[in-house]
Amino acid sequence: MNIELRHLRYFVAVAEEASFTAAAHRVHVAQQVLSTQIRQLEDAVGTQLLNRTNKGAALTPAGAAFLTAARETLAGLDRG
Repeated sequence: MNIELRHLRYFVAVAEEASFTAAAHRVHVAQQVLSTQIRQLEDAVGTQLLNRTNKGAALTPAGAAFLTAARETLAGLDRG
């Protein structure tokens, strides 16, 4: 599977909101769609990026590193 821009945008939204529900509202998709896309992203990179809890989502160490790269990628595209 290829990583697409939507995967990065969705991941950044979940990371910044620390909530799948709030991130789904932010990116205007159903929570189930967002969750599926994040799982696909995790499968593509081969590691868990988020710890899911009853209270939301928290970055794993790999997720924190990936967040930096995702933000840089999106910012570079915005500048272009």
